[in-house]
Amino acid sequence: MSRPSDVLGLEDYDLVTLGASLGLCEVDLLTLSPVRPRASIASKMHDGVTYLTAHIDFDVRGSLTVPEDACMLVYLHEAGERSWCQGISVESDMAVTLLRGTPTDFMFERGTRFTMVVAPYARFRSRFLASDHADVDMAAQRLRLFSVHSGHLKRAYRQIANQLKEAGDPVMGPIEDLLDEHIRVALASSPEERPVASRGRRAHYQVVRRAERFMRANLRRDIYSQELCQAAGASERGLRYAFDDLLGIPPNRYLAMLRLCTAHRSLVTAEAGRRSVKSVALSCGMWDLSRFAEKYRSVFGEQPRETLTRSSPMDDLTTAEEYDGW
Repeated sequence: MSRPSDVLGLEDYDLVTLGASLGLCEVDLLTLSPVRPRASIASKMHDGVTYLTAHIDFDVRGSLTVPEDACMLVYLHEAGERSWCQGISVESDMAVTLLRGTPTDFMFERGTRFTMVVAPYARFRSRFLASDHADVDMAAQRLRLFSVHSGHLKRAYRQIANQLKEAGDPVMGPIEDLLDEHIRVALASSPEERPVASRGRRAHYQVVRRAERFMRANLRRDIYSQELCQAAGASERGLRYAFDDLLGIPPNRYLAMLRLCTAHRSLVTAEAGRRSVKSVALSCGMWDLSRFAEKYRSVFGEQPRETLTRSSPMDDLTTAEEYDGW
């Protein structure tokens, strides 16, 4: 689902389509905002390289793993104060280098704008070795996340973003020039220009990750506060603090959004005739089907059965008739 909006060129997206816009890897997205996910995206593939620029108009939690044959360069034009990568706060004019096979967690606050380039890993490694440095893996930490003070690199990413947003077929420059400058700036960055998480922030990140894993593993049933705290290794107060620090919402609201977004993904990707709205809702631990339909519509702009019907046009009509409005 992608419906045009008349505000700033933004469009309504379903989370699966938005995650698939990267093209080369699966991205699991979860909205933290009780409104429709909206974004503005422009992309192009040229000479084996994917270029993408995006403006995210909702708070989003996500995770991805870069394919073994690729690397991902991300430049943040703007980043909300709660935005982070691997639990480390990110700011405007920062860049991230994600190498092959790298699993990455992130949270982008509403208003985040970024430009991303996904290039073959072999081409990145070739340019890295040409810079007379050690092997890429040995320098991974220096490449990972750094502030960009190079006007040349900023202009390069801004030019990509502007070209992608212009009408017509954008003409992309040689990827080697961008790789060389990105690598040069990353390796030249000082320790002060490579942010790290404080001890408290790292602890909060681990608490949230453990809590998330427990939620996902037990989504079908009721989850009680005491067992969630035990799984996360934190007191009830500590759990609330960790979620507020990393995600800006309490654990119970995050669980509700996780259930809703998991159901959404299931409905979007359902095979014809294999699922019903009721079975999806129950599998995500939502027993009040009327309330589920109400919350679903407020976030995704349509009834659950509309999502399922669009994804699976040959789905069981009896289900839709029996549970009208779900």
